[in-house]
Amino acid sequence: MSETVSSSENPFLAERRPRIMDIPVNVQVVLGNKRLPMAALFDLSRGSVIEFDKKVGEPIDLMANERLIARGEIQITDDGRLSISITEIVSSSS
Repeated sequence: MSETVSSSENPFLAERRPRIMDIPVNVQVVLGNKRLPMAALFDLSRGSVIEFDKKVGEPIDLMANERLIARGEIQITDDGRLSISITEIVSSSS
């Protein structure tokens, strides 16, 4: 039977942890999804509206390297930038 060992107990992980912490990760916020036929994409023009699957106020998805890691709410910073307030961490077993 295999046991899970934490990085504090595993010298291999403990030694490499500082190096892996510098690996860049692509982080995206997904406001919603919509599947469209190619023809609909070609018909898009200024003023076109695309309706997505999520409603205003529903949690948005936070993705890291195309994997869902958390959900949250859209926030606006004092200087007008978009941000996300994390409301749920998604377990890796989901």
